[in-house]
Amino acid sequence: MSTQAREILEKYWDKEIPIDPIKLANALGAEVKADPDLATSGEFNCTNDGPLIQYNNTESKVRQRFTIAHELGHFVLGHGGAYRDNPEEFSLANHDPLEIAANRFAAELLMPEAVINLLIFKKGIKDIAKLSSMLQVSQIAMQFRLKNLGLIS
Repeated sequence: MSTQAREILEKYWDKEIPIDPIKLANALGAEVKADPDLATSGEFNCTNDGPLIQYNNTESKVRQRFTIAHELGHFVLGHGGAYRDNPEEFSLANHDPLEIAANRFAAELLMPEAVINLLIFKKGIKDIAKLSSMLQVSQIAMQFRLKNLGLIS
């Protein structure tokens, strides 16, 4: 897990699942705003009032959650303040190192390894659909996370 995601979870997470990326962003001083007219999935900007994460709330709930976590990743990882992310930015085909890092951060924030291990090995939950539902992430995101953790091939 990235040091940044782990530190944020250790300091600000209330140990409830699903993890609330808006609460975490707010705890870090970022304002989070829904914008149904946003032409992208999400945006991160540094404003005079501080960091601002905007997300398109017409997209699915799991997309909104991942977008907020992804944009928070841009902020926490120090990528600067002018990110506008289209759905393509979240795909496996994206090779931009900053986008890959923000995606990894979001996955680690919303699906921490310790939580996944608890659900699978202590609670016996192995169904990807059920794990996805519990953590409110897409099944594709869950599959990718489980692969990255070496839990599935």
